[in-house]
Amino acid sequence: MQSNLSTPSLIVRPLILLVLTILLIIGGIFRFYNVGDQSYWMDEGYTINAVLAIQEKGASILDSGLPYSCPIYCYPTSWIANKFGNSAESYRFLAGAAGLIFIGVLFFVTRKLFDLRVALFTSVVLTFSYWQIAWSRQARWYTLFALFFWLALYFFHRALYVKEKKGWYVALTVFFTILSILTHGLGYVLPVIFMGWIIVDQIFFRKRLTEKKGLGIIAIMAVFGAVILSLVPGVSFHYELPYYVSFYLRSYWLFIPFILIAFFNEGPHKREIWFFLIVFVAYLIPLSFFTNIVHYRYLFHVAPVLIVLGAVGAVAIHDHMKHSYAKITYWLLLLVVFFSFAGGVIIPHTDYFLESDNPEALGDRPSYSYTPQPDWNGAYDFIKTQKVASDLIISTQPQFNKIFLGEPGYWIKYNYLGFDDKDEFSKNNREYYVGAEIINNLVELKSITASNNGFIVYDYMASQGRISEDILNYINTNFTLVYQEKTNSYSEIWVYDF
Repeated sequence: MQSNLSTPSLIVRPLILLVLTILLIIGGIFRFYNVGDQSYWMDEGYTINAVLAIQEKGASILDSGLPYSCPIYCYPTSWIANKFGNSAESYRFLAGAAGLIFIGVLFFVTRKLFDLRVALFTSVVLTFSYWQIAWSRQARWYTLFALFFWLALYFFHRALYVKEKKGWYVALTVFFTILSILTHGLGYVLPVIFMGWIIVDQIFFRKRLTEKKGLGIIAIMAVFGAVILSLVPGVSFHYELPYYVSFYLRSYWLFIPFILIAFFNEGPHKREIWFFLIVFVAYLIPLSFFTNIVHYRYLFHVAPVLIVLGAVGAVAIHDHMKHSYAKITYWLLLLVVFFSFAGGVIIPHTDYFLESDNPEALGDRPSYSYTPQPDWNGAYDFIKTQKVASDLIISTQPQFNKIFLGEPGYWIKYNYLGFDDKDEFSKNNREYYVGAEIINNLVELKSITASNNGFIVYDYMASQGRISEDILNYINTNFTLVYQEKTNSYSEIWVYDF
């Protein structure tokens, strides 16, 4: 039975191919359905601005003169936009394609490292997963990074444990590691993971190092890594672990019990289970203790670990069942729970709300993390219908001035990350990304609006302690609100006429 699952027969193979083809077709429908209709959000604006810079200058050079690093996503997207037109569909295509390919890649990876049942269950979950679909519809590189990241993990595993073609697997590991690093800075953790796992493998699985010596090496590496991190500018100790644990327990709760079963089950895949758990922890710990910014999307590429190991645990339970009807009922029940309560999407949507905490259930926590998604498209569509040539545009996200209106306009100065250092996003008294003229304080805002006409547009994020209170009060008191749209509790946008 087990051998058939690892190496399907000639009869089973066409059926597997058919199932996988159907999943990819469905996955494509979910990822590209009305993909251009949802508004751009803050970070998508940065991607699009970089793509426009490539089209204008041949390189992703910001108007500040500094580079914007997104070579693996932005340059191909520029080519797509040149070929098919500048549109949301063009800007988001590569993310959707990567998310779709990822379904097939993870099927292949989990089938090789575990078995066919794990691969099928993992692929079904990925196909219909809310978070996989949502991030495949954004003009950002998270799905592309996940794709390269998992290929790097897979080929590293092959290079370590397969005797044939080692040189080929090493080369592919290096290749996809480089692609991962170029796609997202989080890829720099991969070589550290590889070195750490080799030591763990030597100690606990190959038994070539004594535990004492091996643990000593790991301790030295941990101290060395902590020292290096402490020397990096802006890195300091924080405690954000409860945010991440809370979010992933809420979002992947269905898989957590099965992960525990997989971990404690004496099955044939103990080494792979440990490997993937260490990969997950390698990102969870630094993000939880060495940064005070909580971005759940920074764990998006390792979140499939929870799905894969959950599938391993689910299969372990299946193997302990004796009757066919019980097994069928078991899998059907799992799918019903997944689609009803655990993040499975049945009907394609146009709008997907990205990762966030629930502000109504925070308890004593002082803040919450969210990805702002106000209707920038709607606000600027309104402005375009009302604007005359002499009108000035003042925005808290001036990249949208350039994207929608072709001009940088003005920027009300504040730190995008909510920190006190307000010079981080300006250069030569211009906004960092598009070179918008900066409004530093209320005096300057009064001076500009007193002698000109135009619009001020700001969103919920900017209004939550980032724009100074005196500026907000002045705008609300002295200018006319002409547009307001609330997408959800943390995504709202306002346009004022002055």
